[in-house]
Amino acid sequence: MNFREILAYYSREDVQEALLELSKEREVVGVFRNGEFSKRPNTLVYPQDITAMVKSGVQEFHFSIERWSNPMAIKSTNYSDLRTGWDIIFDLDCKDFEHGRMAALALGKSLQDHGIKGFSVKYSGGKGFHLGVPWEAVPERINFGPAAAMYPGLVRKVCEYIKDFTKDRLEEGMLKKWSPEKISEDSGILLGDMQSKDSVIDPWKVVELDSVLVSPRHLLRMPYSLHRGNSLVSLPISFSELKGFRKGMADPSKVKAEKMFLKDGAKDEAELLLAEAIDWDTKKEKKAKAAAKREFNLEKAVPEELFPPCIKLILDGIEDGKKRSVFVLLNFLSSLKWGWDDIERLILEWNSKNNPPLPDNYVRGQIRYSRNKAKPVPPPNCSNTSYYKGYGVCTPDSNCRFVKNPLNYPIRLLGKEKPKRKNIRREPKNRVC
Repeated sequence: MNFREILAYYSREDVQEALLELSKEREVVGVFRNGEFSKRPNTLVYPQDITAMVKSGVQEFHFSIERWSNPMAIKSTNYSDLRTGWDIIFDLDCKDFEHGRMAALALGKSLQDHGIKGFSVKYSGGKGFHLGVPWEAVPERINFGPAAAMYPGLVRKVCEYIKDFTKDRLEEGMLKKWSPEKISEDSGILLGDMQSKDSVIDPWKVVELDSVLVSPRHLLRMPYSLHRGNSLVSLPISFSELKGFRKGMADPSKVKAEKMFLKDGAKDEAELLLAEAIDWDTKKEKKAKAAAKREFNLEKAVPEELFPPCIKLILDGIEDGKKRSVFVLLNFLSSLKWGWDDIERLILEWNSKNNPPLPDNYVRGQIRYSRNKAKPVPPPNCSNTSYYKGYGVCTPDSNCRFVKNPLNYPIRLLGKEKPKRKNIRREPKNRVC
């Protein structure tokens, strides 16, 4: 679409009304043709706000998953004060449209299994779909705490839980319709890379549902926004329409802005889903801790090539977080059977790469202190925001999502961890958060 066609679309009264309705209590940001975002914070209040942004070159509109009391007052230091709620969004991304449809169907049925009828479905405008459970379906308090303060941690747990709950169903559906070879060809993923120890194919390697993307001020393409790549509309549809949906239905000339997104949630309808996610995550944590105690009984030092991305990035030399990194490296290496002479050699070599390096006496003092400990202790967990994410060395790869601590990464690669998976699908328990 050219500029005039884009402006004409966003000047339509039905489109403007839909965008403004969905902008209430949300941050709204424009995206230019080159993928850059417009200034933040921002929101939409009047129809002329929309056309003004389009005239400045905006082609897409994205809104926040979080709800805010005053979106224009958002700063990095006041999230908890301004956040009034959040929606649960499942962002399905893939290379093949039919794989995305299959995942959306399976995920929608899993939500129905948890008693959720008011979830929303939206075609992304590309090859995937977005499913959403609105804030109105979330209990105000969970485990005696305000639910509004539990973003993004609780939503990440929900995403990981629903992936686990849906995995068998989605794998079965995909293999019923396509051969593994066909799935590999259409997705562009090597057959060996799609397999896991307990699956012919791991469907979540074919369709991505990444909980890491759930983060503060995370944005999503708005319903009725255009997709800047193909000019199709990010179109809300009913779940019953999903099987028969075709991309051509999202042609701007055929779209009427009638259906809304994240507007049908019944009060507390997501209680069971949240309770099950919390229980699942608690059990998973206990299993991980039990496995960690067994895993660290190594016979020899773990080689550097098996280190996780965060440790490798630290070892390349850093500008921020150097003192915290000394602590991380000492505990990481000593827990992986490295001898103290080798630890000292590696850390002094690392410090020489830093800009600027730490004082030599500080580094050697920390090494002496750790060397005199009775036994090594693990480095901080990946979720500790004061460390890896806090100074920009958390660059997760496909293996990172399976680990809670950098130590688990090489252990997993060495094959020490042998998780077992039940073949029968778990039914959700009937309980309340």
